[in-house]
Amino acid sequence: MSYKMSKGERKFGDLDFEDDDNTKIDFDQDYIALVTSGNNALVVSGSNVGIGSATPAELLTINAAADGDECHIQFQEEGAARAKIGINTSNNLVFHQQHVNKHIVFKVNDQGVTREGLRLNGAVPEVVINEQHGINGDDSLVDFRVESENNTHMFFVDGSADKIGIKTNQPEVAFDINDNAIRIRNSSTPSSAGDFGVPGEIRWDANYIYVCVSIDTWKRVALSTW
Repeated sequence: MSYKMSKGERKFGDLDFEDDDNTKIDFDQDYIALVTSGNNALVVSGSNVGIGSATPAELLTINAAADGDECHIQFQEEGAARAKIGINTSNNLVFHQQHVNKHIVFKVNDQGVTREGLRLNGAVPEVVINEQHGINGDDSLVDFRVESENNTHMFFVDGSADKIGIKTNQPEVAFDINDNAIRIRNSSTPSSAGDFGVPGEIRWDANYIYVCVSIDTWKRVALSTW
């Protein structure tokens, strides 16, 4: 048995499922909608695509039925949940790594070299910047800085030089403060020269500055006014 095939364009209106008026394909000018249960499940409007939205405003718009509903994109491998991105019932943006002991990784392209900038470690509950990989960690040497109101490098980590700067982007030593004072807010007096302490620990009170020079060994310098 043979059938006649149309090789040209065909024009027709909406297509309704005969047993369910709430299921159909809705055709309009520059507009196609797949309707299930009376709702727009998938819409192509112009060059934009909408899921749950009849008027997608972006290239892809996903719309939950009501404010406070969860709205997620689910990623799976062989049917198993791996990760999802979306909005929870509190309207928070959520990046959820669902695979056990795996991470959320943010990477950047640095002059053609892909480098890791930020990792939320799932195996060890840490937020890691510049996690090292391999022997030299060459794929993750991204500098890290925090801006303040008047300083672009209020806090700066030089990823390749193993140095930290405060108010400077060129730290010369392991910890470099570009200012004229530092402060230890609370005074503390060792009970004796053999009080518990670790080398390099510094304390102060109204009369002395104390420095721990070896394990549980303190020395002090008297303070005087002028």
